[in-house]
Amino acid sequence: MRTYHPIPQDAPISHREEGALSTRSWLTPRQRMQIIFALMVVVSMVLALQLMRHQLFGRPPLITASALPEKLRLRGAIVDADGHPLAIQTFRYVVVASPKVMNQRDMPAIAEKIASYLPDRSAEALLQIFLENRNSVYIELASDVPPEIGEAIMADSDLVGIGVDIYPTRFHPEKSLAAHLLGFVDVDNKGHYGVEEYFNNFLLAPTDEIEPGPDPQLDARLGAPSANAVLPQSHFIPSPARRDLILTIRRSLQFVAETRLKEAVETYEAESGVVIIMAPQTSAILAMAGYPTYNPDEYPQFPLERFVNPAISEIYEPGSVFKLITFAAALHKNAITPETQFKDTDKFIYGEQIIQNWDRKGRGNVTAQQALAQSLNVTTAKIATRAIGATDFYNTVARFGFGQNTGVELAFEAPGLVNGPNTPRWALGNLATNAFGQGISVTPLQMANAIAAIAAGGVVHRPHVVKMSINEDVVRVKKPEGASIAISPQAARTLTQMMVAAANHTKQATIPGYAIAGKTGTAEIPTLGGYKEDRTITTFVGFFPADAPQYLILVKLERPKTSAWASETAAPTFRVIAQDIITIDNLPPDAIRLQTAP
Repeated sequence: MRTYHPIPQDAPISHREEGALSTRSWLTPRQRMQIIFALMVVVSMVLALQLMRHQLFGRPPLITASALPEKLRLRGAIVDADGHPLAIQTFRYVVVASPKVMNQRDMPAIAEKIASYLPDRSAEALLQIFLENRNSVYIELASDVPPEIGEAIMADSDLVGIGVDIYPTRFHPEKSLAAHLLGFVDVDNKGHYGVEEYFNNFLLAPTDEIEPGPDPQLDARLGAPSANAVLPQSHFIPSPARRDLILTIRRSLQFVAETRLKEAVETYEAESGVVIIMAPQTSAILAMAGYPTYNPDEYPQFPLERFVNPAISEIYEPGSVFKLITFAAALHKNAITPETQFKDTDKFIYGEQIIQNWDRKGRGNVTAQQALAQSLNVTTAKIATRAIGATDFYNTVARFGFGQNTGVELAFEAPGLVNGPNTPRWALGNLATNAFGQGISVTPLQMANAIAAIAAGGVVHRPHVVKMSINEDVVRVKKPEGASIAISPQAARTLTQMMVAAANHTKQATIPGYAIAGKTGTAEIPTLGGYKEDRTITTFVGFFPADAPQYLILVKLERPKTSAWASETAAPTFRVIAQDIITIDNLPPDAIRLQTAP
């Protein structure tokens, strides 16, 4: 039996207020981790010691010696790529009483003694509880006492009929950091959402035999896990459960993503937002942020919808950023080059659809490069309908992973929605509108991973959040998975060059000295009556350095009020995040990097 004590609503929970990343401490991070895990080892033995103590002193046991139920099993730690703890197990001490086994004449002395341990309980009040419940075998006296108090009560042999129940509980040293990605653990030790739910069975220490991990794609490497063997020069120490997950997430980049996203939502008066940072060559997720967010340690205080990870579970029409997929299909088919000429007209009618540019004006003769840089709907639709064709277009869309789960190790991933020629809801005009991201629905992660494939030379990798896992004496290291070839390497190189020119057209996203390959997307939100120009979702996705991509960033903002355009909302947010990454990782400007490259 448990009760939950929520933290007051006005308690500060932001990273800055709590100093989540502060290094001002007389203990080093490694020393703190050693203390935490040493405490976990000691406390995990208390359950057994408590039973033994009851037997030795002849006190009626309040816990029976049987196979541990799920709520009492140890749960493994979740740490970031450098070993910083994100979710660890601590223990909650609950003081309980069994008045039925007490001798009534001893009750005043027991009440007096236990009151000395519980400052919020008077001896008189406790005695009254014992007398009024003299036939009860279980009464909770205090639901969350400090460990030292709980252990002192257990060591006091005079407290007949008093016991301490110990329950595992999850603790997040970084508060709300990576909450959507992690998920939370309830009072029954069960994971919900994110990594906690996806790996729930894996993280729970077994009661007898070892269970296999949930991901058969992890490459098994034998060897007893240790701080040096698993993560050299890190703060990581395997937990007592020996069922740990080491994520690809980097705490520093996750903090940047969450901080900048919150600033963007507030600055541009958006309803919500998403930021994803990936390593495009492997699709390892370095940061994944959604806002508004929540604190997993205080999950009962938040509405259910707050737990949904918008990066993987919410679908939206991506708008012009999807033009990159159309141009990728055309380049892969060798149907166009950057210099291919098109007539950009005021409108283009295809099927039942009337296609126009954002300002209803045609540009006349333009090249494919100019059409992408200026984000022209009319020319993009002409490329899809005349140069590519429905079959090749939707085959390319599928190869990039749209309309299907990416396979990321997170609970509740949505597959998106693609209505192709073989589906009942498809009409001829859909090809023209789908070409510029209208009438097709994706998740932010799908969109980010598709652009990561362009950066990776046309190879679509499975996005992943797990770097390593520890299962007893088995350390499993994640390897990149090439799921499919979306486009040819040459098409990917050409499109990257075109994206650099497109990003240069969006000055709000550029950083002097660094070539960025990117694209904006401003999507009108569909309603029952059609699309509303004043209700938009803005996106910017880009990677850098363009010639040797190390980072991909996707920024998505929902319904910004200060401006409806991605160039004025998502693009500058991308820039500040990229600048933060450059500073954190000390990435030199392209000219210097290329001069010093071997």
